[in-house]
Amino acid sequence: METKRRFARKQPLPISEISLLSSLTEDSLYTRIRDLYNEGWTLQAIGNAFSPPRPRSTVRSWVVREHNYSPLLAPVVKPKIKIQPKGYVPRKPKSPGIPIDQLARIKELSPLARRYRSGMLDNSPAAIANAELGQICLDLYAKNVTVRELAAAAVVTYRAMARRLGR
Repeated sequence: METKRRFARKQPLPISEISLLSSLTEDSLYTRIRDLYNEGWTLQAIGNAFSPPRPRSTVRSWVVREHNYSPLLAPVVKPKIKIQPKGYVPRKPKSPGIPIDQLARIKELSPLARRYRSGMLDNSPAAIANAELGQICLDLYAKNVTVRELAAAAVVTYRAMARRLGR
């Protein structure tokens, strides 16, 4: 399934393609879905073409499924690729990473902050460490550092870090 392709974001399949998909069976359907995916259509757009709509995970399983390849006579519809002035623009900005000094501070504060409980005094070492760790993580998250990187640095689960960040 590794192909170098550009996704047709937020573009629904044409009505003619939807009616073609509804008339196909088994191997020819999976072949057509694989061809649409390789042409650049998103899993979501392909799944929405069915009634009821199929989830992306189901469509992905159809794309990667091993089956007898039987090419169809109808050409595959190509999506309209919207070109930005800078070319392809990713949705998420790239993470700058965690600076070494802050990474060391997170690793130092994390074990102590884990001991913090809501009933503790505000001047206890665990409460101070928890507040400082929370502030460092919020600042880094505001600078596009991912939750996954922050969780790995603090040696906590993704869910625990997401809760700390208020997500």
